[in-house]
Amino acid sequence: MNENISLNEIGKKIIFHIDFDYFYAQCEEIRKPELRNIPSVVCVYSGREEDSGVVSTCNYEARKYGVKAAMPIRLAKSKLKDIEAIFLPTDMPYYHDISRNAMRIIENYGELFEQVSVDECYVDFTKITNSDFDDAKIFANSLQKNIKDKIKLTCSIGVGPNKLISKIASGVKKPNGITVVSREDAKSFISNCKIEDIPGVGPKTAKKLESLGIDSISDISNKSIFELRDALGYKTATFLVNASNAIDYSQIKVRGTSKQIGKIVTLKKDIANFEQINLTAASLCTSVYENLSNKGQAFRILTIILILENLQHVSFSKSLKLYSASFDELHKNSLFIIKEMINNNSISLDNIRRMGVVVSDLKDISGQDSLVNYFEN
Repeated sequence: MNENISLNEIGKKIIFHIDFDYFYAQCEEIRKPELRNIPSVVCVYSGREEDSGVVSTCNYEARKYGVKAAMPIRLAKSKLKDIEAIFLPTDMPYYHDISRNAMRIIENYGELFEQVSVDECYVDFTKITNSDFDDAKIFANSLQKNIKDKIKLTCSIGVGPNKLISKIASGVKKPNGITVVSREDAKSFISNCKIEDIPGVGPKTAKKLESLGIDSISDISNKSIFELRDALGYKTATFLVNASNAIDYSQIKVRGTSKQIGKIVTLKKDIANFEQINLTAASLCTSVYENLSNKGQAFRILTIILILENLQHVSFSKSLKLYSASFDELHKNSLFIIKEMINNNSISLDNIRRMGVVVSDLKDISGQDSLVNYFEN
């Protein structure tokens, strides 16, 4: 554990795990939409014979027939022999291009970002949500929708108090699902999971646990590290006992500085006129501006989030021509976007329940003479 991070800070964490659904196959569906309605299998061909190699991934239409990753191509074809199906070779440059575009959106959304593979990443949303899991659900919906609108890519998102819980949660409602596990529910959540759901637990570890009479995560949580140490080793025993109690101290491996600053509030009463919208927006912008000023940063992308009475999420982002650290620029553009969103979506003012202002694509300008004027000369 990082000694600079207190247990109190760890206890307030909100971590997202974003996992792109059936990624390679979905990338193929993006450029060939007709593949969505037929079993599509992306394969790694060995080149020795026509059908030698294994399945890399497949869409859900193919999975209905028992096709899955790592299956020999010949076996996959036998399962689909009477079905119209498509078998495709991998196109890694194309997949990495899709991944980069999606990851760029995600990185600008959250505070701390860690990409762990071409199709998954972790993001820390603790500060921007003020450690509120209700707000986290709003940001998860907005992020998921933004990726779908801009990249045509669906993803599943797990939201939890640490990386372990969020990783497991992202697999609960695939595809295109969101699962939120609060810190209060984390122990109950993981107790209802299978041992093999814990990341890193393979067949060998599962077999050792079975030999000890351990068949569930609850069984592990009732053991001490010392009871498991001889069979599993101290490191694995410690990890499993902590995991079974929903404890994970691992931190997001940060590359760069904070990527986003924002504030979202619940409206205390129905909005009757646009003047009330202005007051709420001004309050939100003030909070965001003060945070920007304290960090010595300017922004270029502004996003407004509106949550309606039926929990519908409406969001819109605008990129400024130049970086800005001006409150007036922030407030003026926020009001403009809100008006556009209300008019374009025919939103009734009294139907708005929550409102958020988020700035991203941040640039460090600390040390300049004037935060307000630096980009406006």
